[in-house]
This record gives sequence, C-alpha cells and structure tokens, in this order.
Amino acid sequence: MVVGIVTTSYPRWRGDAAGSFVAGHAAYLRARGATVEIIAADDRAVDRAWDRAQQVTRVAAAPGLFYAGGAPEALADGGRAASALGFGARQAVAVALRARRWQAIAAHWLAPSAIAALPTRGPLLAIGHGGDVDLLVRTRLLAPTLGALALRGARCVWVSDAIARAAGASAAALVSPMGVDDAATEAIIAARARRSPSVEHTIVVLARLVPIKGVDVALAALARLPARYQLAIAGDGPDRAALIARAAALGVAPRVRFHGWLDAEARDALLATAAVVAVPSIADARGRQEGTPLAALEALAAGVPLVATSTGGLPALAARGAHLVAPGDPAALAAAIERAAATAPPPDHTLGWATIGRRLDAHWRR
Repeated sequence: MVVGIVTTSYPRWRGDAAGSFVAGHAAYLRARGATVEIIAADDRAVDRAWDRAQQVTRVAAAPGLFYAGGAPEALADGGRAASALGFGARQAVAVALRARRWQAIAAHWLAPSAIAALPTRGPLLAIGHGGDVDLLVRTRLLAPTLGALALRGARCVWVSDAIARAAGASAAALVSPMGVDDAATEAIIAARARRSPSVEHTIVVLARLVPIKGVDVALAALARLPARYQLAIAGDGPDRAALIARAAALGVAPRVRFHGWLDAEARDALLATAAVVAVPSIADARGRQEGTPLAALEALAAGVPLVATSTGGLPALAARGAHLVAPGDPAALAAAIERAAATAPPPDHTLGWATIGRRLDAHWRR
C-alpha cells in the first residue's frame, strides 16, 4: 500500500523536533509494510538528503510561518493570511500531482492539510491538533470544512476531548493523542535506571517559547522552590528574550538554562535526567488552549513525573498519573513539582506508536 501524509511541519533533518510525531506516524506505517510519501512545508534549513530518504516533497512557505514560533502564533494578528493562503494553494497542487498513486491519505492539521486532500480518493484520515481548529473557528470556516470532510467520507481524529468539543465532533469521531517513539522511550527508561542520585532536581520544560506554553509561569514557580531545583528549558521562539529578562527579574537566572532547540537525541538525554517534566500551559489571549502536548506524553511514557495544568487536553492525563494544577498559578505549580519529584511513576507503554497507530488504523482504514 502507498500512503500519502499531508502535513505542514515535518522534521527538516534527522532528529529535528518539528513535526516529529508526524515522522513517528510515517515510521509506524512503514513498519507495517506501507510505502509512505509525505508533502510538507519547505524551509531553508532542510537537509535534502534526509528528504529523499523519507520521500518528502516540500512546498514553498514564507519564512517563519511553520518552523519558528508556530503557525497559530504567526497567524494570530491576521498579518500573514496571504502567505498562509498561498501555501494552502501550493500544497493542494502538490497533493493533486501525487495522490493518484496513494491508496490512503493521512492529513495532519485540518487547515490546510485536510482541505488540500479533499479531492483525493481512498480512505482519508483528518487529524485536528488544536491551532488549526481554533483558526477555522475564528474564520467561521470550521462548519464548511467539517461538512466537506463528511461528504468526502473522511474519518476525523481529535487529539483531545477539549478540541473535539470545540469542533462539535460527532460520536463517530475518534479522540486520541499522537504516539511517542517506542524505541526512544525504551532508551530513556534504561538511562533513567542507570542514573546516579543527585542533590539537584532538574525541572524540564520542552516547549516553543510562545505565550500559550506558560513558560513564564514555570519561572515564577522556580522562584518559590528551594535552591536545589534547576529549570532546563528546551525550545525556542519569539518570547525567548522576554523570558530571559523575566528569569533575571525573578532572581532565578543562575538556576535556569535555555537550551534552545534540541535534536531528538539531546531531548531524550534531557528527559533521562529530569526529576519532573512541567507543562505549564495556559489559554492565550483569545482563549485558544493546548491539544495534548507531545512533551507530556513523552514524560508519561518514560515514567518521568509530570506536572501539567488543567487546560486543553491535559486534564485527561490525570488518569495516567499526571499531577494537575490550575493554569497560571505559580504557587500551585511549585507545590505540585515538589510532590511529583518524590514519586516514581511506572512507564506508560500504551502511549507509543505501536499502540496509537493501531488505534488510528482501526478508525481510518476499516
């Protein structure tokens, strides 16, 4: 079977974090015997040899639209609408040129990817991740998009209950997070079993540096914690300078390390050392909430204590052992970090692509 994956973000080189869960989906499908062809946004940092090996066709995109702070933030002020519409049109042409040989299609993000895949044939999986649903709601295009997908016979997936509710999803839709890398998770578990006890406690935040990620709340929480706690922030984005200044103003700069973007190997090494992973997400100024951040799933899969806020898809993770607090509350976050650091949760082996992929297949290709 030849499967097409239509997406915006896809790793630009081996180990790139951008769109890594889409690459995980592709790897799962290949392991099941499929030939996978991918259409994704281009970027000047792309490794073309990597793309050839992955069978990726890149579509020209305006700089910073998908691989900087993220498309939802780039489009928030409406100033990049023309760039986004241009990309959507080019992506639709790229899909039309290649889809004749596809027996099934998976579209990550309803807009623009699932819209670009509407004229195709064969089973279509349309995955709503959050920012795409918010964009369609704000532009009053959600109902027409869902109507077109229903006429096409597409199967919809929402990465959290909150997104499904925002989309007014039918009972036939599937709610499921995306999977994590099974092999990488096993390596993290093994590394954590070998680590030496330390008097320092590293709190790890894996996130784009944009308001919805609530990294400023993590800094304020650190200021309330004993000096043995350190904060490691892996990720980058437009708020980096403001967050560095905030750490200095709070007096915690010596205990904070801004790693910037890390490749997969370095991210995994950081997770292996973490006392706690914090996901301090908030709703942004327009009320947009998270889906189910991959960092939270990676922590739970590897048995790393997780503290997260009750926003978006994160509340559902309480049943898997996450410590939940109200968003935007540094005191509650600090207290939960101290409680979580004293726990040793078992790894959750149901969050890998081996499990999630089969769930999507059963929904999509039946």
